[in-house]
Amino acid sequence: AYGGGVQQALNILTTTRKTSLTEYTLLCDYAQLSGIEALLKQFNGVIAHSDFQAMVQLRVALPQAELAAFSAKLADFSRGSLQLLPIEE
Repeated sequence: AYGGGVQQALNILTTTRKTSLTEYTLLCDYAQLSGIEALLKQFNGVIAHSDFQAMVQLRVALPQAELAAFSAKLADFSRGSLQLLPIEE
């Protein structure tokens, strides 16, 4: 009974592919934050950490495969004023 129940549960479950993310720093104005959040969502990115001071400092994480396209859209969105910075550890 137990083995059959486990097999039945496994058949119902959906599989999700995990993608490794690379983190970057991004400095922006408060007014740009909602646009950046929308861009990140389009490219499967996330905000890993945010620090709100005079400017907003974000630690964003993106799939490596999306980096070039995201960077191009970010440049368009900000008219070239924003860019991802590698995190120095």
